Amino acid sequence: MKQLSMRAKTIISFVLFAVVFTGLTLIASYCDLSISKILTKNTLPEGAYISTSVFTLFFEAMGSCPIYLVVSIAGAIWFWWGIAHKKIWLSVIAAILVFIGFFLTLQDVFKYYTEAVTASLNNGIPVEVEMKGGFYKTLISAVIAIAEGACLVFAWSRVKPETNDALFKWVFVIVVAMAGYLIIHFVKGPVGRMRFRTMNAAGDTEFTQFTNWWVSNGKRKPYSAEAGSALVLPSDQCKSFPSGHTYSAGLIYTLICLPDLVKSIGDKKWTRPVIYAVTIAFTGIVAISRIAAGAHYMSDVLFGGTLSFLFMMIGREIVIFKGAHFKALFERKAVPLDGDSAETAE
Repeated sequence: MKQLSMRAKTIISFVLFAVVFTGLTLIASYCDLSISKILTKNTLPEGAYISTSVFTLFFEAMGSCPIYLVVSIAGAIWFWWGIAHKKIWLSVIAAILVFIGFFLTLQDVFKYYTEAVTASLNNGIPVEVEMKGGFYKTLISAVIAIAEGACLVFAWSRVKPETNDALFKWVFVIVVAMAGYLIIHFVKGPVGRMRFRTMNAAGDTEFTQFTNWWVSNGKRKPYSAEAGSALVLPSDQCKSFPSGHTYSAGLIYTLICLPDLVKSIGDKKWTRPVIYAVTIAFTGIVAISRIAAGAHYMSDVLFGGTLSFLFMMIGREIVIFKGAHFKALFERKAVPLDGDSAETAE
């Protein structure tokens, strides 16, 4: 069987992506609120802001970890690359990155744990207070991060130098993918989309304050002390679109680059489909958990996860393939004419 050209594969990939994304966007646009009502039925008690489901609480705390963990992994790669190429200054910076990645992971987990605990003591409404023992929490996080970092760096020493050199490019794909989070950060505020759980906590059982994903509501915190509200909810109460959690979870998509960089992985036919399946499944589970928690709607997680995937693919194309797929799309082929002459055409 004749193999498809890179141009044909690229066109097919673009078309499939466009069809799937458009279809899911249409479903989300028409069914956002209905889907949230169904998925929160047994996970978000009436009047609560924080879910009581183990499933949603677990992935609220752990789902965003990939965006921090890839920092530690990138640091481990840079550390040994610096040692091998006698760039000690880079190894020092890399060691700090390894620590930072693990430290931020632990701090994030502690933050969501604290939120869940305060909510359980306050009828499902979290209380934004400085918990006693904050210094000890930070100290514990730092000590554990140092231990985890040391274990990772030691374990990475067993990676062959040539393999680590190949993975050096992976670090830059990670950087591009992480940079895309800036879109999430700067879009959330101006869109000002009220979370499902915000309306649930406020007793808006008819969900009259629901707005579609394309509506810009402006920055707002209606349920805050500054707004004169008796009900005080977290400051992210109207930052539903797009989902930062799902984008962060989507950093796991960077694993898709491994078969492109490591021959021993790429040579196995089953690795690519397995990596795609695992990364899509993990991101999808986190996305579902966010809807079930009432934190996001389907459109929020769809755009969050898709943006993460797109930025990973952009980084992959730039760093690993040097734009080969885009060049293939616009390649010029020789088209025979009458007689012996020929000219180029799209």
